Amino acid sequence: MLTKSGFKRQRMADYLPIMEEQARELFGEDADLSDRTPLGKFLHLQAQQRAEDNEQLEMVYNARFIDTSEGATLEANVKRALLTRKRWIKATGEVTVQLSKGAKINTGDLFRTKYNVYFKALETVQAVEDGNYRIPVEALEYGAIGNIEPNDLCIIVNPQSGIHSVVNQDAFFNGQDEESDEELQDRYYASLGKVGARRVESIEANVLDEVAGVRAAIAIENDTNVEDAEGRPPHSVETVVLGGLDEEIAMAIFKKKGGGIRAYGSTVYTFTDNRGIVHEIGFTRATTVNVYVKVYIKKSNQFPISGENLVIAQLVKYVGGTYDGTLYHGVGMSTDVICTKAEARILSIDGVEDVRVEFSIDGVTYEAQNVPIAFPEVAETDESKIEVMPLV
Repeated sequence: MLTKSGFKRQRMADYLPIMEEQARELFGEDADLSDRTPLGKFLHLQAQQRAEDNEQLEMVYNARFIDTSEGATLEANVKRALLTRKRWIKATGEVTVQLSKGAKINTGDLFRTKYNVYFKALETVQAVEDGNYRIPVEALEYGAIGNIEPNDLCIIVNPQSGIHSVVNQDAFFNGQDEESDEELQDRYYASLGKVGARRVESIEANVLDEVAGVRAAIAIENDTNVEDAEGRPPHSVETVVLGGLDEEIAMAIFKKKGGGIRAYGSTVYTFTDNRGIVHEIGFTRATTVNVYVKVYIKKSNQFPISGENLVIAQLVKYVGGTYDGTLYHGVGMSTDVICTKAEARILSIDGVEDVRVEFSIDGVTYEAQNVPIAFPEVAETDESKIEVMPLV
């Protein structure tokens, strides 16, 4: 039912009394309308059907709005702001393979990381002499799971004579998970800051919108005439980015930084525009801090069979990282990981009576203390870094 306050869904309990009153007007006040009679059963079925139809009408009404639409309807809504959902992208990069003369890497040959993320060669390379050869590779799986740190890709899946070693000298940043409805809604509202926003907000929104594989971006401006305490030069902006390719990040910053403003950072990308002018666009790569966790829990009889998996999932969602193929942003950039907040999430699980969480950044020394995350760092964990044990 549509009211001046919006759509108010009618339920079975709303329809049934109205239909019973109509039935009494037709069949008399003494008509037996209980659900044991054919007439009563018919009324109940009709009331239930009307309630289900009304639920569908409510969904149609809500589909008009960003906050209450989902799936394809949400995608249609955000197109008004020229946004599209970020889709799955496989991570790509280059590896260095040491080959003897005559040895050959074929297209499709597999390499993997120590934690079993597989990549395939995209080109065939045959060594004309002993030495190192650069080969482009692509992750077998879609998503951020293919974003790896330098030296992670180091195992030849099917070793052959003359192929001695493989390694990725650079990190891979451009793998991307499909954007969830919640993330798309957040990006839509962030994009509203592009027009008429402060420079830093425009840069952040443009990097997040335009660059595939970017998980987080923060722009920090020094609009004074002197170098600031962090070493940023006068009239500059430093954009800290997690994920994405250098060229695409630099171009997204260049489009929004404004004339006379220096794009500052530890990574510098140089390009020449169509007028022959050379531009140096700087930004800073966020670094990840691996967080290892030991969780001690006291269980009751209500603790579910899959409870330990729920514990691990809650920790990954809080800290940030990948669980069951889904990437969670977690606490975000330059935000400390807090013991009590992690424990509160675990206590929300049925059957957990008590909990103690201990953190480590080296996987050796664990303490029940917060993990400080400095600038420009991002906390990250996964199920391989989490242990669940009984609390005694």
